[in-house]
Amino acid sequence: MLSFILFLAPVALSPLSEAHQSDIACVAEIAVLADAQKRGFESGTDVRLTGRRWAGIVGDRIVFETGQPRELVAFAMQEAAKANGNGGQNDTQRDVCIRQMLRELVAADAAGQPLPKPVKAR
Repeated sequence: MLSFILFLAPVALSPLSEAHQSDIACVAEIAVLADAQKRGFESGTDVRLTGRRWAGIVGDRIVFETGQPRELVAFAMQEAAKANGNGGQNDTQRDVCIRQMLRELVAADAAGQPLPKPVKAR
């Protein structure tokens, strides 16, 4: 099915880089962790809401940078989560993904803040 989707896609698409694939793997890791937390099997930093928000940010960035259709990027994320669902990565990699997520969410929040009001010079 993926080859059929790629066949229908425009020619000007960029392939997923290693950075994009790494981001997708981290989104999958966070999704698996969030699912485990939802079922009560995992503790630690609660990533259920922040992970969903971050997945949207990563997905939008990959769509913008590669020109891939949103559905194809979402499909890649779902497949990565399925592949990752049975064991996940090691705890060190999970911590790296959580730190990356938190950094990017802080940056997104800062970018969305209004600029301070100008101060009049006397």
